[in-house]
Amino acid sequence: MVFEYDGVKLAYDISGEGDRTVLLLHGWGGSRKSWLPVERDLKPDMRVINLDFPGFGESTEPNRPWSVTEYRDITLALIDHLKIDSLELIAHSFGGRVALMLNEARPLLVSKQVLTGCAGLVNRDAQGGGMAHRLSKVYDNALSRRLLGEKGVDKIKNAVRSHFGSEDYKNASPMMRECFKLVVNQNLGYCLSGIKASTLLIWGRNDTATPLWMGERMEREIDDSALIVFENSGHFAYLEQYARFIAIVKQFL
Repeated sequence: MVFEYDGVKLAYDISGEGDRTVLLLHGWGGSRKSWLPVERDLKPDMRVINLDFPGFGESTEPNRPWSVTEYRDITLALIDHLKIDSLELIAHSFGGRVALMLNEARPLLVSKQVLTGCAGLVNRDAQGGGMAHRLSKVYDNALSRRLLGEKGVDKIKNAVRSHFGSEDYKNASPMMRECFKLVVNQNLGYCLSGIKASTLLIWGRNDTATPLWMGERMEREIDDSALIVFENSGHFAYLEQYARFIAIVKQFL
């Protein structure tokens, strides 16, 4: 199915039956295919909504650079289109950013949620600009531009960003790179204290994309929350230990 909003086509599936609805929100670079095992295992008991965020899967790219705010808005527009007043939610990584903003915008919409490897807190290194940002600024000054010229400075800055930049950024289209820059610089820590939903946080001990300190802070600041750490797992802990993950999710929901 396709939902159109603000010139963007959002692809989504609805499967399963039941009085309860669960929304699945995938990570950056993923798609609704990222959740196929979860969708398969939940749909016997619940109605499952599984979407492709704009710029991923079968959805079209935004027609201008989007931050998390616009991704939240299109998700809320789909929820309203489907006339859903209450839902449960499972989100990974970037999908967690959208989940945090959904909770902030409509505190009573989400009754329970599972956030795994949830992004949304500014990385401690990024608070200082990050290695790529700091090194590129070394060359971005009047002296460098006089010695190297505009093109020379830009070439060095692009090389630094290419070397230190994330794979998500390097693999993105020009439009999605602009979206990515807006997304990763949006600090959503302010959303945590207002979350009303019962929240289960599942983290990989070895997660380097969203380090464990993020999950620990979320557990401290979200009132009704608990953190489960999967040892010997990384950012995709929910797939690396899928049998354990889905058993915990079913019990929680």
